Amino acid sequence: MATDPLDEMLDCSAPATARPEPGDIRAMILAAHEETRPPRRGRRRAVLTTALALFLVGGAGVAAASSDWLWSPGLEDADRAYSYTSPTWGQCELRFSALDTHDMFTKDEVNRIVDDWFASTDVEAAAAPLVPGILRELEESRAGDPAVDPDPRQADLDAWTAHTQAVDELVHAELAANGFASDSLGGTESHSQVHCDGEDWGDGE
Repeated sequence: MATDPLDEMLDCSAPATARPEPGDIRAMILAAHEETRPPRRGRRRAVLTTALALFLVGGAGVAAASSDWLWSPGLEDADRAYSYTSPTWGQCELRFSALDTHDMFTKDEVNRIVDDWFASTDVEAAAAPLVPGILRELEESRAGDPAVDPDPRQADLDAWTAHTQAVDELVHAELAANGFASDSLGGTESHSQVHCDGEDWGDGE
């Protein structure tokens, strides 16, 4: 088949693509992220190891009591709190911010629905059935990549990912049940933060 000279020129000028290094991926997990969190299903949830909308403040050296932990703006109160036990970091608390829909006509209603859900739901019990599947998908995604270096904190990072994703899915399911499907929440921003009694973010303290 003949090759179009214009196609050859475009191919030569295209920027090279690079595959992210495992270390870069782990750095993304630990970094502060703020982005839309649409509900994920099935194996697509494993991708969230690199795209969690988590805003981390704190680390090793903070007091191991929630009243002394430093929470980021918007997370000072515990209206949207969730507790779980991490494999080695012990008891952890996740807090979720309000959702900013960037739409004055929907923002208050969306957040009222989420607040009512947290107030009336045993969130830990509701999330429990989802967590094992998410953990399994995280482990399977790494098993297929021999270049991934083991991290001694991996079990705790996976727990953080899995519990956050489980709550996210439940929140988005509740919003969908109240008329706010994912496609109507495009561009919505929120963040969350975790603190654990024995957390270790690798800062050397």
